[in-house]
Amino acid sequence: MPYVLGIHLGATATSAAIARREGGRWAAAAPVPLGSGSAGVPTVLCRAQDGSYLAGEQAQRQELTHHQWVARGFTRRVGEDAPLLVGNDFVQPHALAATMIEWVADAVAHRQGHPPEHIAVAHSANWGPHRTHVVHQALAQLGISDVTLLPEPVAVAMDYASKQRVDDGGAIAVGNIGGTGFDATVLRRRTPGFEVVGPPLDSPHPGGQDLDDALFEHIRAELGGLAGLDVTDFNVRATLAQLRGDCVHARETLSFHPGATLRIHLPKVNTDFAVSRSRFEKLARTHLERVPELVLQAVQSANLTPGELDAVVLAGGVARTPLLKQLVQERLERQPLVDGAPELVAACGAAVSAVKAVSTEGDQAASMAETSVLMRIEAPDDDPNLLDPLDDDVAESPRPPVEVEPMHIEPPDEKRQRLFKILKLTLAALLVIAGLIMTFYGTPSTGGLLGGAGGPAPQQQQR
Repeated sequence: MPYVLGIHLGATATSAAIARREGGRWAAAAPVPLGSGSAGVPTVLCRAQDGSYLAGEQAQRQELTHHQWVARGFTRRVGEDAPLLVGNDFVQPHALAATMIEWVADAVAHRQGHPPEHIAVAHSANWGPHRTHVVHQALAQLGISDVTLLPEPVAVAMDYASKQRVDDGGAIAVGNIGGTGFDATVLRRRTPGFEVVGPPLDSPHPGGQDLDDALFEHIRAELGGLAGLDVTDFNVRATLAQLRGDCVHARETLSFHPGATLRIHLPKVNTDFAVSRSRFEKLARTHLERVPELVLQAVQSANLTPGELDAVVLAGGVARTPLLKQLVQERLERQPLVDGAPELVAACGAAVSAVKAVSTEGDQAASMAETSVLMRIEAPDDDPNLLDPLDDDVAESPRPPVEVEPMHIEPPDEKRQRLFKILKLTLAALLVIAGLIMTFYGTPSTGGLLGGAGGPAPQQQQR
């Protein structure tokens, strides 16, 4: 079954979604699981000795033992001239980004049984034309040419518009909280997509890693035994990495439950550590309070007020935090909208954009044919002036006269070419006749074929 693919290339996580063509219509975009336990995978690559790459969870598992062969954080380095050292080779960041996109496309194609009709990739909001150009070039070198690149806020807005009606000209604000930063963008509906209004606001803080670090430091402070650990020991590093991952899972759990428990197994500490939502919110408040202020700055930069917005949409895994929604509502005086899976809306929006890319001509024409139906309008009994345009008994009203200006018709090119051909042939004939006359009847000083008998016979001029 034909499908299109949407990819969200995030700084810390990558996700995907597809939309299938069912008959003459496209179904709604749906996420595609890439990892073993979640829909997204870490945006991590590991270079093998043969030059190939592992990606996602497999690459992340190699970080403890072969960290010099692992690359992460390359999406924020795209467009820079300095390459990254991965193993023994220097690799450009945009080449790594293209490799991650190729890995996702191959994984989805393997699951679906065939490649997609089109690919759309949602990237960071701070990418400009240069960064998208070099990524397009890197993808072309990998044989991926039918691809659309769009900013994350536009993808989020496309996903929102596919579920909620947004009138043409309506403005929405998108706040995207990623793993390593935050961006706020105001967009205006311009069918069939969105246009960015004002400069997008991008900040390295707050991000999901800030909240995870705050929780990790809180655990270290409560468990004093972590200070004396030997971080050069491989087992200790592996345990600390596991604890760091558990902090991420606990932060996500606290968005749904009032508490979470972390199991800590270290050489000097072996216990269960309980964290309540109220305690976590105290740790995260200083970071989350920046979100509504940054969104407000983006709205003001677009010469708008929060009251003039149709909606405020929050995306990213941190968006489901209850405290964040409360802070945004208090500061902007309106309830923010958060999807049930806010970390996947950019991938779904990219799939919606891919549908637009492949259905620009064919599907829109079919849609217009389906909706081009004459609707019968019935006039009320008390208003005889409103007539039914489909009633055969109603006399046709006289049409106003139409003045048509006669169109000037140029003479056919064939006649012009025939006239030029006759003139050329005539001129050529005259030149030939003149040459013959000069040859047989030369001047007395030079003599000709009919000149004096004592004169030497002239040689014929070679042509």
